Amino acid sequence: MSELKYMIWLSHMHGTNMQYIDELLERLGSAQSVYNATSEQLKSTNIMPQTAISKLIDLKKTLNPDELLSDMQRKGIKYISKNSDNYPPLLKAITSAPIGLFMLGEMPDFDRLWVSVVGTRRPTNYGRDATKKIARELSERGVIVVSGMADGLDGVANQAALDGGSPTVAVLGSGVDICYPKVHERLYDDIQQNGCILSEFPPGIGPEKWHFPWRNRIISGLSLATIITEAEIKSGTSITVSCALEQGREVMAVPGNITSKRSEGTNKLIKDGAHVATCALDVLDALGVIESEFLDNINEEIHNINKLPLASNEKKVYSLLEDGYMGLDEIVKESGLEIRDVMVVLTKLELSGVIKELPGQKYTTK
Repeated sequence: MSELKYMIWLSHMHGTNMQYIDELLERLGSAQSVYNATSEQLKSTNIMPQTAISKLIDLKKTLNPDELLSDMQRKGIKYISKNSDNYPPLLKAITSAPIGLFMLGEMPDFDRLWVSVVGTRRPTNYGRDATKKIARELSERGVIVVSGMADGLDGVANQAALDGGSPTVAVLGSGVDICYPKVHERLYDDIQQNGCILSEFPPGIGPEKWHFPWRNRIISGLSLATIITEAEIKSGTSITVSCALEQGREVMAVPGNITSKRSEGTNKLIKDGAHVATCALDVLDALGVIESEFLDNINEEIHNINKLPLASNEKKVYSLLEDGYMGLDEIVKESGLEIRDVMVVLTKLELSGVIKELPGQKYTTK
């Protein structure tokens, strides 16, 4: 509990390059040691610029770790450290992953496929219908749909996922105790009952413009694929696309009306090589998952997958794990595959029940 309160305190460094914080934690050994370090000790590590050191020292003067923990417990907010087994493994693999996440609700099962569905805040009726269709179909097949609960298509995606019966995840650009936008108060409550609200921003932090581009790397980072259902060429959604591509994740787009500005962004993505998404089956196909091997609905488990022969990439990865356990970076290096392809294979093998993940993002056969 002692380290937890100091991690919560350290998470108030949101907006700072997370690599600085990761390196500082590794060098000093714990968040409590970071809290106890003097300005001179922090400077001697040669990790952070003086502006970040000054911010850290100021946090010691203005924030009490015990009070922060007490406030969270009173509000029913959970904190998931990056070192926790309950921290999303796909997110942990990205550069500048948050050192921790604040959460309301319950984290969905990591053994399922996680897919992000995002789009414009000013959708057409077509965009709404397309988003509802794809998000609901994915949810009906047991896929965890991730979105931002924002005005427009993000909120539509989260609601459609709930309608499909599976848990959904909403990533906010504010503290999890602040429902933004207010119009989604009912959706905000419903997600906590079947899924979770996540944010790297501490409780009480309101939405700011710069929060949302920063938040978008988490939306894409949680998932193997990001689907853009409707967007203009220059939009906040394009930031999510850039994040997904940098993270080595699949990007898919819903084709739209060629005369609509709202579809210019998605149609350009397709011209540039993004997979077309018109239904859940398109998404599963792009990720190399055969629907007959996948969940038919929320009440069923993966069936027959253990009886099917493994594809070549799956055999390659599985053979690496037969003699023991191996970390993600080592699997990527030894297999010669791209990290995106390795994550797809690992997810399929976990879903089939032939491998399991160990603490520290290591994998082994069952």
